Amino acid sequence: MVRKAKVQLELNLTRKVRNNKKGFYRHVSQKKKVEKVYPPLMNTTGKLVAVDEEKAELLNNIFASVFTGSLSCHTSQVDGL
Repeated sequence: MVRKAKVQLELNLTRKVRNNKKGFYRHVSQKKKVEKVYPPLMNTTGKLVAVDEEKAELLNNIFASVFTGSLSCHTSQVDGL
């Protein structure tokens, strides 16, 4: 039933494209949207992390270390004021 409804919606859009261009272009732009997939990341032990929750935790630790200063080897010093 869902497939038939989608086909019917597309048929209605094609029939009314001259009068309803906004609806047609909205439908086309929704079809172009793609979910972003992030590649696996490597954690501190050298293992690849592929699960989204683990990726989020790893990135959170990296970004949090910037503000706490726990990764001193990656920080730079600025001379002056």
